[in-house]
Amino acid sequence: MKTSTVRGFRAATFIAALLGTVAMAQAETSAELTALSPVKVMEIDFEARAVAKADFGYFRFVPGQVAPVHHHLAPAIGLVSSGRIIYQAEGEPARVLNEGEAFYEPAGPSILRFDNMSATEPTVFIDFSLQREGEPFIALEEEPQQPIDRTSLPTIDLGGRTLRHVDVYSRRLPASATAELTAPEPLIGIVAEGIVELSLDDGTTRRLVEGNTFALIEKGAIAQLGNGSSDVEARVVTYHLR
Repeated sequence: MKTSTVRGFRAATFIAALLGTVAMAQAETSAELTALSPVKVMEIDFEARAVAKADFGYFRFVPGQVAPVHHHLAPAIGLVSSGRIIYQAEGEPARVLNEGEAFYEPAGPSILRFDNMSATEPTVFIDFSLQREGEPFIALEEEPQQPIDRTSLPTIDLGGRTLRHVDVYSRRLPASATAELTAPEPLIGIVAEGIVELSLDDGTTRRLVEGNTFALIEKGAIAQLGNGSSDVEARVVTYHLR
């Protein structure tokens, strides 16, 4: 083989390897950007209301627990933290809410089912209701068959803002990754998986674990989300109110 041919072959091989490395780096960068970018998972519309507060509850249902038939006076929105729930609102077919999935219970219709699907494992879910001043969020239409284990989480003061829409986003954070979170409108967040370091623009930092909530209420607020683990992915679900 001629020397010029060998040199040409080596150059072509080097270029091909270089292009392959660049392509892999671009793919990794693209995958990371996709992971960091929020994905809209739900849009919620309801009749405009002057919302005084978002009232949070952390619920634990034992295996096989069945919720009583009830209805909400305020829109209820939340997240299944663990397990699976079968959900049915009046006039709608039953459907399954899987672990990590956001949900919406409208004000008005009876909620016929909101039951733990497992006969052997508990389920946990977090919800919040957008309540007007002095308004309860739920009315029971039958007595519970089992005690309802609910822990109140910090209430968020929304100051009577008129709201009619919620956009729900899910954001994945790879191990050790950080991402900026901006709030052109008020938002509420729930850590769906992992450990998250929330750094606010006032210099304070909070360490949040799965099931913890936070809020950015002031228009234009900025925060940094950081995955507190160097090994496992984290996920945050945010509810943007307008």
